[in-house]
Amino acid sequence: MSVIEFLPAQLKSNSHGWYIEYQTFNPNIGKMQRFRTHVNVLRKHYPRLADFKAHCNGIINTINAKLAGGWSPIGENQNARFYTSLSVVIRAYLAEKQDELRPDTLRSYKSFCTIFGAWVNENVPDCQAILFNKVLAIRYLDYCSVERKLKGRSWNNQLKAARALFSWAVAKCYCKENPFGGIKPKREAEKRRVLIPADTRKRITAYCKENNPGLLIVSQLVYSSLIRPKEIRCIKVGDVFLKEHYILIRSEVAKTHFARIATMNPILEGLVADWIKGANGDDYLIGSKDYAAGKKPIPHSRFSKDWIEMRKALHLPDEMELYSLRDTGINEMLKCGIDPLTVMQHADHHDLSMTTRYANHVDPHLVETISKKAPNF
Repeated sequence: MSVIEFLPAQLKSNSHGWYIEYQTFNPNIGKMQRFRTHVNVLRKHYPRLADFKAHCNGIINTINAKLAGGWSPIGENQNARFYTSLSVVIRAYLAEKQDELRPDTLRSYKSFCTIFGAWVNENVPDCQAILFNKVLAIRYLDYCSVERKLKGRSWNNQLKAARALFSWAVAKCYCKENPFGGIKPKREAEKRRVLIPADTRKRITAYCKENNPGLLIVSQLVYSSLIRPKEIRCIKVGDVFLKEHYILIRSEVAKTHFARIATMNPILEGLVADWIKGANGDDYLIGSKDYAAGKKPIPHSRFSKDWIEMRKALHLPDEMELYSLRDTGINEMLKCGIDPLTVMQHADHHDLSMTTRYANHVDPHLVETISKKAPNF
């Protein structure tokens, strides 16, 4: 007589709540063994009983398909979270990150989850997190390459974001392994930013004085104080200490999440002192209305928009970005004799290797400098 390998899963309830029950043959004991997966947690998510039962039917179909394919739960711990839909997992992921991340950082997480979630809903609707495998992961990344035409760093950012989502899902017991974990990143092209020489900085200064004084202060903060543009948006007037000659970059503002002080040179200090006259300590240093200090921070895209407008007006190359001023500031501090450790601390780098990398930028005046200052044979 043939042995019955399993009895299909069914939704049941008792005084303790709802559960999914099925049986499978256990060769270790020579008889059928009953398994139950409690789904009371899922029931709380659905005000309507019919919606809850529809979700459970999807779980039941998944279990039965696995049983029919030869899968056995013997030796495995059952977890109702394994059968949570990927769309629910994504929402839970963002809800938790909402309390952990700065608005600028959270924006990139939301962007990825929106794009990835839309792809999942279109290609594998109602997919449970545990069923999202490496094949589907590769299909999503192919979609990023072919249809969204992402290359290099942008493609790698999608891979990195997907890994982060599923690493969180594994830690929260929504799935057992990360389907994006074994996929290699693509080789990235070198960053195209170049140094901005002194004569060009003078032209930028003249342009800003006439057309956009706020952009001049932002440029000085990036170049002299080595403050990142995203950090500048979050600085408040109360973070500015004129008598002590520095700006406090609070931990919740800093990219590295470690508080630091950013020094101001006399020129920048004078500009900032005039800029914040009459402002309150709670005002943002760079506000939403024409850069003036105010209650709302400047929109995140404004710096880039105004910098591109200035660059076009002065016929500067696209490689000269606002962030290039920070690269230039680090490079020139190293070359003017400031020790690398001090520059590392000022630039908010983790280690010296990151700082000394900035000395490798192509210097447009390298030949002139060497010919004038290098010793003769």
